[in-house]
Amino acid sequence: MSLKHFSAMMKSVIALMVTIGLGTLAVWLWQRRDSVATEPFRHEQSRPTRTPPTQRLRPTSEVSAYAKIEVVQAALATTAASNAAREQLDELRRYLSTLTAETVVGAIRQFLDSKQDAPSGLGFTIGREGFLTTAPSLRVFLLDYLARVDRQAAGRYAEIILSSMDSPDEWAISLRNYAMANSTPDARAFLEQKMQELLRHEPWQNNPSTGYLEAFDVAVHLGGTHLMPPLTQLVRQHDNPAVAHAAYLALDRLTISSPAATLEHLLNATDAMQGREQTRANYFARANVADPEQRHVLENYLLAPDRSAAELETFAGLFPNANYMVSPNLLTQTRTPERAALVALDAEALRTVQAWLEDSRFSNLRPRLERIRLRLEEFVRQASVK
Repeated sequence: MSLKHFSAMMKSVIALMVTIGLGTLAVWLWQRRDSVATEPFRHEQSRPTRTPPTQRLRPTSEVSAYAKIEVVQAALATTAASNAAREQLDELRRYLSTLTAETVVGAIRQFLDSKQDAPSGLGFTIGREGFLTTAPSLRVFLLDYLARVDRQAAGRYAEIILSSMDSPDEWAISLRNYAMANSTPDARAFLEQKMQELLRHEPWQNNPSTGYLEAFDVAVHLGGTHLMPPLTQLVRQHDNPAVAHAAYLALDRLTISSPAATLEHLLNATDAMQGREQTRANYFARANVADPEQRHVLENYLLAPDRSAAELETFAGLFPNANYMVSPNLLTQTRTPERAALVALDAEALRTVQAWLEDSRFSNLRPRLERIRLRLEEFVRQASVK
């Protein structure tokens, strides 16, 4: 065979092989296409999926809890009946109680972040341990419930509420929540600062809500004298009786819980009770003369040359003042003394008054001291026959 014929034969063989190969490739591709077309889901599922971190879905239970809160919000927005609102909130409370704390906290935080709200037509009513039995709005209800579920989470969210002065009722609950969750010196300083802001905020003073007035109890919880200047300023507001009464009660409870420091401040801040001198007599009549420090402050109060006759008459009619106003508060409890303690208080007060009657420094007060002595003698006599 010549080289020319061999070359021609090889070209024919190669051409045939290429043709067969292309045909085989075409058949394979056609079968592959049919396989993909008939099994798309199997191939799609074989690829791993990952939700971007910023788009991760919340747990189904949390989504359901948030949806339930929105349903209640819509119902409250369309009803003016307080009974219906109470039923809606009671049902929401029961539903939330069936969920985990983590789920409830997440749903409540999301709703609060949304800034949605709806009024309930109910009051701001405090029950046991400072928690609400009724709430004036859905947001106040949720802030209160948050502290029942997770006090630390409620304390953290309180800082968000207290960063802007949007609602006095929300502030009242948030101050309580923050106090329940934090007890450090820094936390105390933060609470004092926020209470200063609340007590001096004129829009809330001029139209005080129940929550605003109840928030005064935070000052009692804090104790000390740092908040007494705004409280004594508010107690002198004759044209705002609701605020003046709330300030009066706060100062009275401070006198009961921290008598020596409170009375010392009232004694030295001579203008603090200007126009409310007879109210000041109520506080000094609470002094327990069995305590040397309190007795010393009380004696300086009685011997002050500028003490008016009206103020001294009020003092004489009350000392020793054992009247207590008991009510549920956000943070503090008013503990009334037992009978034995009251009997001992009267007996010690009688001995002190008898000593004052023999002290020439109190000669100008003799008529009033005699009235006190006679009353105390009767109290002591009655106690001895029971």
